[in-house]
Amino acid sequence: VLFPSKKKKKAYFSSMLLKTIPYPFGEAKYYPSFIHVKFREDLDDVKLEYSKQVFKDIEAFYDGAKYVVISERGLNTSFNPINMKSLNLSKMQGLAVVSPEGTVRRDELIIEQGYYKGSFAFFTTYKAAEEWALTFE
Repeated sequence: VLFPSKKKKKAYFSSMLLKTIPYPFGEAKYYPSFIHVKFREDLDDVKLEYSKQVFKDIEAFYDGAKYVVISERGLNTSFNPINMKSLNLSKMQGLAVVSPEGTVRRDELIIEQGYYKGSFAFFTTYKAAEEWALTFE
């Protein structure tokens, strides 16, 4: 077959990188329907101002369209889920957290999930999170 199937073609364009924004605390990579926010390995805490900056940029990029966020953070990087109350998450369809496995992390994520009413998932690899994010299209 000379032409890829529509499904393969759609998956290719769905995971095509559109834009990268570097931050002092990490970077955000924008795709047609999801964002991969990867925090620096040596970051201790995702501060509220970091989250506000990222979401301001996300809202500007997607301009009212729905999206999924993949948040990748190391085991030593903490996030206070109360910060979610200060963010506009109305267009966020899903949140995937990518992190190494750990009992403490799992307990933190159970609390974090309670602050977000949309789809929430935990993965140990980025690839698995990306596959999950693409199911929202």
